[in-house]
Amino acid sequence: MTAPLFLALLFFQAPAEQPKPATLEGTVTHAATQTPIRKAKVSLSAIGFEGGGSAETADDGKFTFKDVKPGRYRLTAEKAGYETTPYGARRPGDGGGQVLRIDAGASFNTLNIALPKQGIIAGKILDSDSEPVAKALVMALGKTYAQGKQIWLPRGSIPVMSNDLGEFRIGQLPPGKYIVCAIPINWVQPALPDATAKPVSEETSATTCFPNVPHLAEATALEIKDSTEVPGIDIRLSKTRTVSVQGHVTGLPSTGAGSVTILNLNTKADGPIGNALHPRAMVASADGRFEFKNVPPGSYILHSLPTGLGNAPYVVKATVEIGDQPVTSLDVPAFVPFELKAKITAEPDPELKLASIRAIFTSSDGINASAAMGSANPDGDITISNVVPGRHRIYLQGVPPTHDIAQLRLGDLILTGDEVEISSAAAPLSIQIARAKSEVSGLVRDEKGEPTPGAAVALVPDPRRPYRMKFARTDQNGLFKIAGVAPGEYLALSIEPLLDGGNALEDEDYLKPLLSKMKKVKVQDGSNPSVELNVLPAPER
Repeated sequence: MTAPLFLALLFFQAPAEQPKPATLEGTVTHAATQTPIRKAKVSLSAIGFEGGGSAETADDGKFTFKDVKPGRYRLTAEKAGYETTPYGARRPGDGGGQVLRIDAGASFNTLNIALPKQGIIAGKILDSDSEPVAKALVMALGKTYAQGKQIWLPRGSIPVMSNDLGEFRIGQLPPGKYIVCAIPINWVQPALPDATAKPVSEETSATTCFPNVPHLAEATALEIKDSTEVPGIDIRLSKTRTVSVQGHVTGLPSTGAGSVTILNLNTKADGPIGNALHPRAMVASADGRFEFKNVPPGSYILHSLPTGLGNAPYVVKATVEIGDQPVTSLDVPAFVPFELKAKITAEPDPELKLASIRAIFTSSDGINASAAMGSANPDGDITISNVVPGRHRIYLQGVPPTHDIAQLRLGDLILTGDEVEISSAAAPLSIQIARAKSEVSGLVRDEKGEPTPGAAVALVPDPRRPYRMKFARTDQNGLFKIAGVAPGEYLALSIEPLLDGGNALEDEDYLKPLLSKMKKVKVQDGSNPSVELNVLPAPER
């Protein structure tokens, strides 16, 4: 062999073989009738890398994705009037679905996504004399979980107002159970205090829930199934003895004089939805005067509502007792928001960009008066504005899944969870972020011992640290992988349905009957433990 030929063969490199693309085909159908749905949008989303796309179904409900790169994906279908549903959903409204592991050259041709059709609740709002009530606010409320607590939130088309015949129609309701409530318009629209108004006690129409009861706890839930329309839900606004409540916000800052602030009387039992169910008042003068009308006797939280227009000059939050007599001199203090300094520390890492991280504080003391937040600069310094005294829950946005919160510290106090009591700006917040090098993988089986596609898997920290809770879905072979797991002790389970994206697992009462069936997993730095799980039925709400 000549030298030139030898050198040519030595340095010749064959082009690297590219992975063969895959093909995905399937059909979108109506869940109840199995009939094809045309012009549905189907989205293919890559997990952990950029890729995917969207397609529209043909007249026969079929869709196709060609030239799909190998990887892990989620597939979702949607159309107006139907509930958006991922492939592999095990129940209506399941937001997780099944992870598709797509290998090079693979062909999937039987992917079916069944969409449940949304339902409707309709009826009339009447007064105590059975006359139609116009402009009443009507809401369908569904149960959900937030910050480890069960709460009610509006679902379907909102806001809905009764027309001049008292009629209402709430559409776009996913399958589920709902409570329907009607709120008089004079409760929704606060008025300025009238200096000449005399305190009164009178009977007036109050918030009423189906079937004509004054409290959420007494209401009857209505069930919506696929394509269900529930007509004839008439609500007669109950009359109740109410009083007027007059008072002042004391200690107003000079920056707050003359600004408009909305106050709300709420109850802890109702949660955030109580902001809509109970009376409001308006403060718009330098002396801080306010007046609530039509207040039923009871225990309340009096607080200011966030305006959504930037930082408020002051915040009000207090607990008050209202009896059966008018109140003429209720004084509540104003709290002036302050800035809290925070610092994020982390080892340099190309996937971690400190300037993309935002810290958010939400109230966890049952009084939702404000939200505080701030974004980090490239050095990790954050100024969190609009902080008020009280108990707060800390969220971080922008932390990549490869990293974890290793430690939270307020001054010299190391926090064991993600909640903290903050009384002033004196103690700075330190946030230590570390790369989580471990992963937990495994297999999920059903009651017959067969691998279970699309099953939800959760890793629950032990002791509880909500910010370290992790979730995954099994692929078509019943396998799952959870990356970015910090060292520590965990409890693993597979549960169906996974309520509210896993928020229910932060509720200790909900978690209690599951604890004995969960499997312990110990994660050490750099370890990759594996666990085999059986699907557990979720406890009743």
